[in-house]
Amino acid sequence: MIFNMKSISLSVSEEDYEAFRAAAEREGQSIAALIRDAMSFYRRERLHDRLPLERLPVLVGHQPLTPLPSRATVYEEMFDDGEQIHE
Repeated sequence: MIFNMKSISLSVSEEDYEAFRAAAEREGQSIAALIRDAMSFYRRERLHDRLPLERLPVLVGHQPLTPLPSRATVYEEMFDDGEQIHE
């Protein structure tokens, strides 16, 4: 049993509702459970505080604490569509 939960009411498009209903049926879960998972994912991926790149810590002499990632690695992190970036 889940404690400390808040109830919400929301309206969704028929297309979104049907997609979640079908997914819930396939996965043997309730639509509410899928929506809770989706909200948790969004919060973890989009709503947490991130340290801006310009505020990365550096040592005296302006040397990074760790090796910096390549441009391609940074782009891969920024864009999740799998598109390859060439330097």
